[in-house]
Amino acid sequence: MSTFSDRRQARANVTIDILPPEDGNAKVIHFRRPNEVVDAHFEPVRNPSARRAAPRSRDGSATDRRPAPKAEPKTAATIFATVTDAIERRLLRLSPDAFLALVAAISVAVFTMFGGLSLINGSGDAAVSGPALDITHVTMTPQDANGMRVLLINGIVENRTEGRLAMPSIRAELMSGEAVVASTLITTETTQIGGRESYGFSARVPHPGGKLPDLRLSLAERGA
Repeated sequence: MSTFSDRRQARANVTIDILPPEDGNAKVIHFRRPNEVVDAHFEPVRNPSARRAAPRSRDGSATDRRPAPKAEPKTAATIFATVTDAIERRLLRLSPDAFLALVAAISVAVFTMFGGLSLINGSGDAAVSGPALDITHVTMTPQDANGMRVLLINGIVENRTEGRLAMPSIRAELMSGEAVVASTLITTETTQIGGRESYGFSARVPHPGGKLPDLRLSLAERGA
């Protein structure tokens, strides 16, 4: 019994190491104390193509080859405003006498342009547009005269001027399409027609036959 108790006591005094033995080749990792953390600063990086050296002139100075801004096209309103402002500035620089002289000159020019000199001279002749003598109110009527078919032509000659003019003869042509089928000369009794006067004429010409022809009247020299 004493022997079994001694063995148990001896086993209780034995120290058992449950850790594995250290490996001589094992690495020991030492954790260093972290350094102080500071705020990060970010710097923008430009486009590498934009960092190219600026072109330089012959003397070594840098030149800017960027295209110049295009000027906006001037409109008609802008040009008119610019010209008006320039004229106004020039007028403000004039003395009172010079300004009155300029206004008088402009008034005379406008008066002359609209025929003021003719009114001053007392000519009184209005400008005539179109021919001096004109044939108006023309009619052509078929008639029977002693069993013969005739055409009665009536019309008025008007003098559109203020002076007296020579009264010409009147040529009457009967037309069938573009062809002249008959022609006659109408001579009036008067040789002159006064200013702004009118003179009526009448004549009978033989009917060429067939359908009613067209009539063409024109002024001719007297006796032609």
